[in-house]
Amino acid sequence: MKPASSSGPARALCITRNPALRRAIRRALNAAGSEVEFCERLEDPPAQASIVIVDRDSRKDAAELLLRAAGQDGKIIVIGDSLEDDEVLQLLRLQPLDHVISDLGESDERELLITLAKLLTGDIFGLDKYLAWGITLHERSIQTYDQKRAALVDVAAYAAAAGARRQLVTRIENVTDELLMNALYDAPAIRHGSSRHARVEKRADTLRPAEGAALLHYASDGRYFAVAVRDDYGELHKEAILEHVSRARAERGRPLLSQSETGGAGLGIYFILSAATRFIANIEPGERTEVICLFDLRQDGRTARTCAQSLHIFRAR
Repeated sequence: MKPASSSGPARALCITRNPALRRAIRRALNAAGSEVEFCERLEDPPAQASIVIVDRDSRKDAAELLLRAAGQDGKIIVIGDSLEDDEVLQLLRLQPLDHVISDLGESDERELLITLAKLLTGDIFGLDKYLAWGITLHERSIQTYDQKRAALVDVAAYAAAAGARRQLVTRIENVTDELLMNALYDAPAIRHGSSRHARVEKRADTLRPAEGAALLHYASDGRYFAVAVRDDYGELHKEAILEHVSRARAERGRPLLSQSETGGAGLGIYFILSAATRFIANIEPGERTEVICLFDLRQDGRTARTCAQSLHIFRAR
């Protein structure tokens, strides 16, 4: 982690009445090198903070006050909320709110620490941040259909060896496929103004070589299986992500396609959001995008869920 700037540590504001949550947030913020101030309600928050953390009970019906607390350049993290909640989705459409964590158990406290460190340092890229120290990180550069197909076989085999059940292995393989398709074919199509629904069928005889390579990383630390794909376009936008969070909820994970709709980057995001436990998008606009998906190995792969439990959208400074 980068050291705090000479101007002093960044200031964070936590709004919650929950003493256990306060203790967890204090630990995470201190570890991340940030000062923290607590208040119990949003009605009269202290001065603006660079990071505002608020729990579900405190954020209800307080969008305007949240924006005021975060200011123009602040970031808001909501804890204990769900993407299944209409109010959360409305709040996410506000520019400062890019982070929702469903709960703050032991594993989620680490997730909060990672989120804070990325916001404070600006170092947003890298799958290794989300896994235990010392794990083996596998890397593949993918440019052709055959390379993609071979990579999917390897990812599925590694997920099975890591202890993922059969249904979860299938979800991991499908998400990796979608991530690679988005990076290899959809991102350059968006860059050059092609229709986002012009994705061709996934057959070796119809896929053309991509303009550039997609970088695939995957690993497991025993608790999570993680996959990340990076492209050199930076064409993913928050609005597209939220559009398909809404759609995944409305269609309960079973997309209703129009007659003209055959796929595209947005639909790929739809499936990814419906399958992953945690969804992280790291974006340097116009330069590169990295999407990270974490899968809880304790789940049997058949859990009924339409959206990821956590959502994070980071933009490079």
